[in-house]
Amino acid sequence: MVLSCAGEKFTLRGKTVTRKGWKETEEDFRKAFGLEVKEKESILPVLVEGQVFLDVESKSIENFTKPPKAYTEDTLLSSMERAGIDEMSDDVERKGLGTPATRADIIEKLVTDGFVKREKKQLIPTEDGIKLISVLPETLKSAKLTAEWENKLARIAKGETDPDIFISEIKDLVKKLVVENHEVTEEQRAIFGTASREILGKCPRCGSDVVKGKYGPYCTCKTCHMKLGKAMGKELSDEQVKSLLEGKRILVKGIKSKKGKTYDAFLTPKGISDFSYTDKDGQEITGFQFDYHLEFPN
Repeated sequence: MVLSCAGEKFTLRGKTVTRKGWKETEEDFRKAFGLEVKEKESILPVLVEGQVFLDVESKSIENFTKPPKAYTEDTLLSSMERAGIDEMSDDVERKGLGTPATRADIIEKLVTDGFVKREKKQLIPTEDGIKLISVLPETLKSAKLTAEWENKLARIAKGETDPDIFISEIKDLVKKLVVENHEVTEEQRAIFGTASREILGKCPRCGSDVVKGKYGPYCTCKTCHMKLGKAMGKELSDEQVKSLLEGKRILVKGIKSKKGKTYDAFLTPKGISDFSYTDKDGQEITGFQFDYHLEFPN
């Protein structure tokens, strides 16, 4: 029930038991053994629409709210599994966000990309994560989109929906999102503060700026895929990356060989090459990296 007072709306919820069913047997059992009969039903009074109450007493109560508990890996996985399932039909093959095989990887990518950080068992959104969620379109932040698509896929599987129409609807949605969000506002620019990034040099593959990031140096071109933060399996400092971008030789210590032994080496960039490998989930990872000329200290 919704009650209106001085322009504010207040919601009242309750339920009335019309038939006790097995609870009646439980009450008889409790009475027979002298146990307390629990009766905490919130019963709504009999009201009619448009009813007016006069001389209502009111009082203010001061309380302290608590922030919601931070997610742990387990609770976030559970929430992803249940996300949107109330709006999914019984015929849907995959429910929730992601699949059992991909949900953990999605969380790991959020951590790797700097949008979430681990603090003991808790997963805490970083400043960048909070900024990103504040500028994303509402459509992309809701599990309703996943539920809607899964429902349509289920109908396609049963022959009730044309798959070409489904693809066309997705294309229309993408076009709409691009049209509505193709410009970055000054307010959004201020949120991310891109002007303060330190430039380390030019990318040897595409010529874009390589900047110093919170989680290592990276090329500002999103489609370049040039890997810059590691060499021979070792993390590089910003200064080392800067030297490589200038074509200078750097000393990298503690490189591990295939046999498990460690050694030091001078690395001099001599070009770039592409690489590819298959990760633990069978997905092919591709990108570009420096080629090096190796020299060994005495």
